[in-house]
Amino acid sequence: MPSNLPRHLSRDLTKILSNKLVQLTLVLFFVFLIIPFLFAIALDVKPSQDITYGANFSPEYAQFLTGDWKKVYLALLDDLKVNNLRLVAYWSKIEKERGIYDFSELDWQLTEAKKRNVSVVLALGRKVPRWPECHLPKWAKKLSDQEQEKRLLELLKVEVEHFKNYDNIKIWQVENEPYFPFGECDFPRWEFVRSEVNLVRLLDSRPIIVQDSGEGGFWLPTYKLGDYLGISMYRRIWYDFWGVIFGKHIFFTYPLSHWSYPLKARILGIPLDKVVVLELQAEPWGDGAVNELTLDVKDRTMSKDKFFETMSYAQKTGIGAFYFWGAEWWYWEKEFNNEPFFWNASKAFWK
Repeated sequence: MPSNLPRHLSRDLTKILSNKLVQLTLVLFFVFLIIPFLFAIALDVKPSQDITYGANFSPEYAQFLTGDWKKVYLALLDDLKVNNLRLVAYWSKIEKERGIYDFSELDWQLTEAKKRNVSVVLALGRKVPRWPECHLPKWAKKLSDQEQEKRLLELLKVEVEHFKNYDNIKIWQVENEPYFPFGECDFPRWEFVRSEVNLVRLLDSRPIIVQDSGEGGFWLPTYKLGDYLGISMYRRIWYDFWGVIFGKHIFFTYPLSHWSYPLKARILGIPLDKVVVLELQAEPWGDGAVNELTLDVKDRTMSKDKFFETMSYAQKTGIGAFYFWGAEWWYWEKEFNNEPFFWNASKAFWK
């Protein structure tokens, strides 16, 4: 309440605003004022005319599914001819022993990508793609939070100094959905993630992307950390979060129209060309390992029809860059389940 109003006016205004009818009128006024604005934005959303497609790749996931991750990786490059990749620097792989760094696995991936002019987004940090999300070496799990932070900054410095020699790395990703509650991870301090971003920026001039949940994230604080906002785009999930509410795991389809993504970006003041979908759902999400799911369970979240439906949905958002989540599974379906549909259907995106 304005302090410069006369006391009797202040008292009268308080009385008026406490009236239920007045409150309802104000709410309706706000709703009818904002709805045309939202629909104007929604109707203005147009599909991007120049979409960049890429794929995620995790050697750990590919090894789990097939037993030969290098074979899967080369098939992505030479058969699918993927020209944009998101690769991962796993702390658990690079520094298995404290202070001893092994870059050989990721060096091989980057070198093979460079031979074929493939551009790379390289994910760095403690929380990076694929379960359990936080990939710490065993020795680091025993450290206090403060010691972990110190060691992680030392790791980032060594990694960036080493990998910046690869000119096919176009963007550094620092952490993956650090503030979204998914995976076996604790929330990091906000200022620590900022320290990570600042360190990478100090060491190299390439742009930085930080990822948030496309469906449940706040976006703006994450976007302000870097140069680009990375988001996920999942249409159908199976997740135990809902078990907390309903007493069981369930399949769930997010009730979000395609225009909800550009609408959210515009409301928050985030340019749509600064938004990259780093995880576009293109594999099933079910009640077990993806290679153990029945066809019925797989089809609940990623059938052949749902694959094309998801691609169409993504294209209509107006966002200009998408990285498929599930290419390792496509390969498994083709080679181990005699189902080449997803592998072959995806080839159209890199022609």
